[in-house]
Amino acid sequence: EERSEEMISCCLCGASGHPSCLQFNSALTERVKLYDWECIECKKCEICRNPGDDATLLFCDDCDKGFHMSCLDPPLDGEPDGHWSCLHCVEGSTYWEKI
Repeated sequence: EERSEEMISCCLCGASGHPSCLQFNSALTERVKLYDWECIECKKCEICRNPGDDATLLFCDDCDKGFHMSCLDPPLDGEPDGHWSCLHCVEGSTYWEKI
């Protein structure tokens, strides 16, 4: 039996997508349901809240929030190789439980 997949919708523009089409794993899908998720077109840096240059906006592999490399402390000079997690995700799930 085929199971339908719940869509994830952008809190700003309403654009929706299946988590599998967005290439979200099950853990990431559950995490983005905990906050007002923004699609790639609407996503802003979580620190400065500006969209800025897409080439410098990193997306956390664990929560999909965006961060400018220059806004991080310490700033990053280039895109990291492989899996990258924001400080909130590195510190653990207690941050997400407060939202």
